[in-house]
Amino acid sequence: MGRSYRWLGWSRQREVYKICIKHFDKIIEVVKELREFIIKFRECDVEGCKKVFDEIFRLEREADNIKENIIFELCRGPLHPIDREDIMRLILTIDDIAAHAKSAARKLIYVEPCYVPEDIRESILKLTEMSYEAIFHLKEAVDNLIKKPTISIKEAEKVERIEEEVDEYRVNLIAGILKWGDKADLVSHWLMVKEAVENIENMTDRMEDTADVIRGLAVTS
Repeated sequence: MGRSYRWLGWSRQREVYKICIKHFDKIIEVVKELREFIIKFRECDVEGCKKVFDEIFRLEREADNIKENIIFELCRGPLHPIDREDIMRLILTIDDIAAHAKSAARKLIYVEPCYVPEDIRESILKLTEMSYEAIFHLKEAVDNLIKKPTISIKEAEKVERIEEEVDEYRVNLIAGILKWGDKADLVSHWLMVKEAVENIENMTDRMEDTADVIRGLAVTS
């Protein structure tokens, strides 16, 4: 029996897996709200951005609470050390997705949206939409890890391809932000925008890292 099945072989391990799924679903909510935040940012809706950021903060904290519950469950009962390692690696990598999403929104909260050129705001939204697509392929990879590992591997590969597209798109976006920065009066604004874009790219990197973990589990099943 493969490693990804072994830690699901008894009811105790299945309970841990269910909590892992709950944790990932909460991370998806965070990414959804980041997309909503960027839409508000594009529209120069400052109050809307603040409200959505509060929701991102709340959801990320809930995800942290679930993560702590998973760690408690791992310590509470008998699990093989390799099983613990697999689960910890999975949840910590997934958790980084939400951390970067929150960091991106937090930085943009300090920026007056309409001070940012419209084409850059549009490009940030496109970058976020690309990452938003990747999270749903990652969801399919997680859901099929046990039932259909071959589908899980294919979905993980789709995440990797999107990450490559995001990385390429980010390069051109950063170039545009730096060009805007040469003329910007408020250095802090364009710097925050640049750092937020890096967070969005890093968020997608963590999705790819999660896909790699899932692929590793799937091939041993």
